Amino acid sequence: MTEMNITWIGQVLTVVESADPTLIGRSGNVVDETQKTLTILENGHERVLGKAAIQFTLNGGTTVLSGSSLRQRPEDRMSRKYKEA
Repeated sequence: MTEMNITWIGQVLTVVESADPTLIGRSGNVVDETQKTLTILENGHERVLGKAAIQFTLNGGTTVLSGSSLRQRPEDRMSRKYKEA
């Protein structure tokens, strides 16, 4: 099972690339996921990030996930088969 098919709630998300330079480096625990957004808890504050605008890693991993290609509902994303890069 790949990082794309697991639940992201409770995982540590780190933004590694974004069109918005203020988002790069933000990190926190994922507390909610919708089709178009991820909500992280960063330093006691909830931050809502648009999936389309970020590339991120989970739990300090080396696999960079592109939010724009993962814009499905969480329940659809977990059962979908993705091509390996």
